[in-house]
Amino acid sequence: MQVLKEQDRQALTQRWRHFNVFSVAEWHRLLALRTAIFVVEQQCPYQEVDDKDPLCWHLELLHDRQLIGTLRVAPPGVSYAECAVGRVAIDPAYRGLGLGRDLMASAVKFCAARWPDGIRLSAQAYLQSFYESLGFKVIGTPYLEDDIPHIEMLKRFE
Repeated sequence: MQVLKEQDRQALTQRWRHFNVFSVAEWHRLLALRTAIFVVEQQCPYQEVDDKDPLCWHLELLHDRQLIGTLRVAPPGVSYAECAVGRVAIDPAYRGLGLGRDLMASAVKFCAARWPDGIRLSAQAYLQSFYESLGFKVIGTPYLEDDIPHIEMLKRFE
């Protein structure tokens, strides 16, 4: 596992961008990370690239300009009535450092500033306690999505 020293943490940057402003090379880099995690690592052959990406805002986490994490935010009406966070991915070499929590905190701030109805997500079931620690509540019952147990969760803004 990559261990970030304090001076290395200063080399971390986050960047929000809408799909429309990515170059082909930048989009390829983002899809390569997502596919490496959601298809290869999780051994889940599914259509990772979907029609929602062009409608979404994408958060990139960079370490010395190397992409090490990402997530996407779909505006209300794309996935759910509320905005939706999904495709949260951290490079395996950078896991266990709280970077996923940092990305989600940025996503919550981003969404709260734009859409007051809250955030809905479809979480892999093993991450339920992680999302609960961020204020998300389980709604509904567990279900299989691409043969992986998931749970729908919602965070309302106070």
